[in-house]
Amino acid sequence: MTQPEIRLVAAGPGQKPVIANLIQLYLYDMTETMPFPVGADGRFGYGFLERFWRFPYLIHAGDEIAGFALVIEECPLTGTKPCWFMAEFFILKAYRRRGAGQAAVAAAMREHPGDWHIAVPQANAPAGAFWDNSLAPYAPRSRDVTFEGDEWRLHAFTA
Repeated sequence: MTQPEIRLVAAGPGQKPVIANLIQLYLYDMTETMPFPVGADGRFGYGFLERFWRFPYLIHAGDEIAGFALVIEECPLTGTKPCWFMAEFFILKAYRRRGAGQAAVAAAMREHPGDWHIAVPQANAPAGAFWDNSLAPYAPRSRDVTFEGDEWRLHAFTA
């Protein structure tokens, strides 16, 4: 069976509710390794969408939504700017381990050439493994940092 083409598609303001819905799935997935309480309305709280809505993307596999990416122009962990930063990145489980995530990462790097930082919470081992593998072609300089009381693995590289 042929894999569908993976595309990074710029999201417009009208697609903000779509990404907000996907963020619920993203946070649900992360509860396997990190605590995210559910509010009285049955939704995970997420207060960063406006802050991270700089270069929003939907990730498509063929005609279907496979995930999203939120890219910003500075690293919140280090204050480095200009520097591309993957504020949020999510691939639906149905598309994982099939190359969708790596293809979307490569597309984001092509779309935003230059210096990058990718930060991964150390508590999220599956995400750490994904990023280690996906960023290997870029030979990142990686180090551990503490930010707002949490431990992160920060990858710095040029794409």
